[in-house]
Amino acid sequence: MKIIHIESGLGNQMLSYCEYLAIKKMNPNDDCYIETIVYDIPECNQAICQWNGYELDKIFGLNSPNLKSVFDPAQWQTILSYIKESEFWLKNWNYPVYFCEAFRKAGLEIENMRGDFEAPGSTYKTPLSTPAYKKTFLFQYLNFLRKRYLKKGAVYPSQSANLFIQSEKNIFTGQQLTFKNVDSGIERIEKEIRDTFQFPPFVNDRDMKAFNEISSVESVAIHARRGDMLSFNFDCYYGGYFKRCLRYLKQVLSDPHFYIFCDSGSVEWARSHENVLGLDFKHDKVNIIDWNAGELSWRDMQLMSACKHQVITRSSFGWWASYLNTNPNKITCSPDPYTNTTHHF
Repeated sequence: MKIIHIESGLGNQMLSYCEYLAIKKMNPNDDCYIETIVYDIPECNQAICQWNGYELDKIFGLNSPNLKSVFDPAQWQTILSYIKESEFWLKNWNYPVYFCEAFRKAGLEIENMRGDFEAPGSTYKTPLSTPAYKKTFLFQYLNFLRKRYLKKGAVYPSQSANLFIQSEKNIFTGQQLTFKNVDSGIERIEKEIRDTFQFPPFVNDRDMKAFNEISSVESVAIHARRGDMLSFNFDCYYGGYFKRCLRYLKQVLSDPHFYIFCDSGSVEWARSHENVLGLDFKHDKVNIIDWNAGELSWRDMQLMSACKHQVITRSSFGWWASYLNTNPNKITCSPDPYTNTTHHF
């Protein structure tokens, strides 16, 4: 049996589901299940935002085999009770250890492939456990300078784990989120991914109108991810990242139309910070897509992926839009050299 853990928002869910596809490909005769326990524990959402809950089945109609179906209701409730009592969300989000302990107590021997996040030397750090000084303006600015001036000519270690695991054992894995990086091997399951993540047709008039326009022009999606990811994208907003991207795109594209996508809480920020985004609202052709929110937020990913080019920040949601873009001549821009896009700035 192979169990793949899924949590967080849609983009991360899709990355973890790719791990499910990879594990299934490598172990075709084994039972493979996803596990979505985090969404059933309200305290988890209070600790780290789980956005709109588990969405893959609802959006893509997957009806994925869930570990919950392996146990009878009483066993499953016992598992949930043990996990809740562990309060793993207060222990550096150490779900691998406590989840596997709960499964073993229920009679399922399982090998934890994700490690122990509380162990000395563990590099896994949740936003809650990140030292306060790392969240300060000065730290973020100095970190930006370090990355900016060391980037050229630097040799970067691989940022991708081996996600194509073959094992005769029962294993627990998932949520490594490295299929968005270069050298991840994602091309080995590209057909399965594109067959799996097929968006439903648009039903909203505004979405349909936007899609038709996006499809008819040299459209560029700008994903201004802020909100809970602002500290991770500090250099994008204070280091000129968007300006560098758009300067290049305006040079190589004859008549670009820019479409801004952002979390609902950042729409007004986008309207008043054209300079940060490298735009001139008086002369550039710009539209802000601001109506898809809450349980319909995923429509933004669909519209972004329909654009011919993308400028993204550190966000799996935005990265998926760039990956699912089928334009053979697409230009996809990201701030990190290890992110699987065509250009880095």
